[in-house]
Amino acid sequence: MSECAQLRIGREFLASISWPSSFRRKDHDRCYCHRCYPADLADTLTVAGYTYVIPRGWTRFAVAVDESFFNHHNVWDTWLNCYHGTSIDSAKSCVEHRQMLLPDDMTMHGKKIGIRENHIPEERFVFTTPSISYAALDYYAYTHSFRSPYDLKLYSIKVVLQCKQKADSIIVQPETVGARAQGRRLCPHIPNEELEWKTKHRSSVMIYGLLLEIKQNHASDDSNSPQYQKLNISVPPASNVVAPEPSTSEEITNTIPKSEPLPLPSSYREPMSKTRIALLVVLIISTFLPMAALIIGQIYKSECPIQPWIPRWMTVFGSVGLSASCLMFVILFINFKWHPEEEIGKYVSGCILCLLLFFFLAWLIAGSVWIFSVKPKVQFVQTNVTTYCQETLYKFAFGLTLAQYSLIGILICCGGIVALFGCLC
Repeated sequence: MSECAQLRIGREFLASISWPSSFRRKDHDRCYCHRCYPADLADTLTVAGYTYVIPRGWTRFAVAVDESFFNHHNVWDTWLNCYHGTSIDSAKSCVEHRQMLLPDDMTMHGKKIGIRENHIPEERFVFTTPSISYAALDYYAYTHSFRSPYDLKLYSIKVVLQCKQKADSIIVQPETVGARAQGRRLCPHIPNEELEWKTKHRSSVMIYGLLLEIKQNHASDDSNSPQYQKLNISVPPASNVVAPEPSTSEEITNTIPKSEPLPLPSSYREPMSKTRIALLVVLIISTFLPMAALIIGQIYKSECPIQPWIPRWMTVFGSVGLSASCLMFVILFINFKWHPEEEIGKYVSGCILCLLLFFFLAWLIAGSVWIFSVKPKVQFVQTNVTTYCQETLYKFAFGLTLAQYSLIGILICCGGIVALFGCLC
């Protein structure tokens, strides 16, 4: 199975922001999309006696940890799993500082950490949550726009840090985004009353992963459709809002995007492009020609004594052509059904197309020798003479070779025109 596209896009995004490679642990990267983490796997696990909510739909890029620290404090087995929604700049700063800083702390660059706008004054804590759903809310996790240099598609990427936290350092409190007042539950696994954790112990929160939620933007999004509506939670007054503090060396403003593109449901499928439609039409049309060649070659397979290879040439052309058309239909279907997560159609169809082109070119040359060499003496009346060939068979074969040569000429001319136009431009 080819690599998940989420991992590729995530790596491209990290490269674009110069994510520190020395803190990467590529062997521990993991994708939790519907393909890599199927629906039949558990939504939660029990870690250190507490619920660990699996970050379904997200892709983790592992962060190198201090193995001596982790082993000494038995972090993997006794500390709890939690999340911290943030921006990519804040996440990068946290990783470079090897910890989350508190308000009023000074970064290594001499920048004083402040309390983010619209958050409760004097709340000098590091905030985390056991729920990936809560960490991903727009109040906490920033959404970045990113265009992939690989496929030039535009993506929306949310950022959450995945952490381990010492259990006895945690102060548990309810959510602070107004969900309880509206009677809404934010996480199916963690009650609203236990969604926020806070601590003043910097070293009790250790980052071990960067989570990215990668969604492709679509120009045809209908944000008014019910299936695209997001959770309707109003932002409470600033005095009642508690959110994770940014641990960054740069001041962050406008942390909640004003026009964030809405994610599409997982069942959404990108419409077939004009290129694919054109390819499908060409495949349908090109199927009839080999079919006719195969039928005529079989009907008159013994009625061309002047050159018995003519009906054989027609039969082979028709058989290979039909097989190639069926195979291309299958590849086109696979590419449309699973694109962009799979790139199988692009590479496999390219290799098969090259092989078919070489075969048909060689077979065209052979057929031309057999068909054109007997043209001066072939006759269609006297069936008991060695110069006889069934008229429909011969004329169809003759026309088929001319059609193929014409197609080659058209392709060459079109290629030359495109190349000339490119030079002129």
